[in-house]
Amino acid sequence: MINYLFQSILFQLLFLIVYDLFLKRDTFFSHNRLYLLITSLLSLVIPLVKVSGFNNLIDTSSIMVLPELVLGNLNNQSPTYEFSNTVFTVTNGYLLVTLFIFILFIIKLIKIIKLIHQNPKSQYHNLTIVHLKDTNTAFSFFNYIFLGDTLTTTQRQSVFEHEKIHAKQKHTFDLLWFEVLKIVLWFNPLVYLYQIRISNIHEFLADQNAVKFNKSEYYQQLLQQVFNVKTYAFINPFFNQSLIKKRIIMLQKSKTKQTHLVKYLLLIPMVLGMLVYSSCSNESEATKDPIVNMQTETLDVNNSKQIGVDLPFSAIDQSPLFEACKTLVDKDQQKKCFSDQVSNHVLNNFNTKLADNLDLKKGITKVFVSFKISKTGEIIDVMSRAIHPDLEAEANRVINNLPKLTPGMHEGKAVDVVYGLPIAFKIK
Repeated sequence: MINYLFQSILFQLLFLIVYDLFLKRDTFFSHNRLYLLITSLLSLVIPLVKVSGFNNLIDTSSIMVLPELVLGNLNNQSPTYEFSNTVFTVTNGYLLVTLFIFILFIIKLIKIIKLIHQNPKSQYHNLTIVHLKDTNTAFSFFNYIFLGDTLTTTQRQSVFEHEKIHAKQKHTFDLLWFEVLKIVLWFNPLVYLYQIRISNIHEFLADQNAVKFNKSEYYQQLLQQVFNVKTYAFINPFFNQSLIKKRIIMLQKSKTKQTHLVKYLLLIPMVLGMLVYSSCSNESEATKDPIVNMQTETLDVNNSKQIGVDLPFSAIDQSPLFEACKTLVDKDQQKKCFSDQVSNHVLNNFNTKLADNLDLKKGITKVFVSFKISKTGEIIDVMSRAIHPDLEAEANRVINNLPKLTPGMHEGKAVDVVYGLPIAFKIK
């Protein structure tokens, strides 16, 4: 989940950077609206997509990571309890905040519904105009257009044309989409930035269409808001001064040349790059552990060409065999037997008292070891990573002392196979 959230936020950030640098200043408002909606969805979907073709660009299956081996007198209940408590607390905190924001959202909806039922209404084609009493507020919600009765006739006409575009182009759906994202991802500031940008685009789109009916009067209405010719009881997006300045700038801006549409093609390499990144992110048990992930990268064992592995472990016909495993025929049983034999060897030979003589912090310490079983069945290329070189040396010693094995086989030929072994033990 953490990896998913990290990728999602990273992709949103990249999409927003491209938008702000290359697209925001153009007058392709409809295209920009689609860009913001599509990329907000893509940032959530792409981390879930694993394209095997992209994953094969980096051969992460060449190393077979064995189950984590626990050494020493490790009290599993205490760390598990503490971890469970932490997860429980974080989960409850997230749910409480999410529930609170959801309740606020429901309250807002109820207020809008009450406005619809408590005020007089009139019909204009498929639109319902809600006449708000004693206010000059103006906004839209789906096919409802809310107009304050203190607006002048001229103001009502300009504002109505503006809000009619919001209703016609279904801008409410966009805002509700980002409201849902804010409820679920309230901790992600980029969702709020997305909503601000989509709101601006909505205003630019409405202005672009509404100004066609009475351009001079429409400008005058906007300028009145900027220079505070009148005061208003309620401030909403239509009467937001800072946004109105941007709207006037956009209205006076020359239309962007059609050739600039080519900039939207930037989305193609961005999405492909994100798919490659997401697909090549190893979600195996080993790489879910940030310590192990760091260590495998440092050891550079994923590069199959560098270490001479022609085939991934999952593709070989027969795994390397200890003497005790030769009688087994089933491939899965052979793998389990191999894992058990390695675990027993390490358990019986690893000097757990070594940590007592090292200046290490109390708690769980991890060592990650990679080793290759060659075509002749010998243990070679042993490498390890730990917080202390003595732990690395001990891990190397133990693995190097593994007996000679029957090598892995594929299509009747012996092949090299690389293994990884995470080792954990508790320092009291």
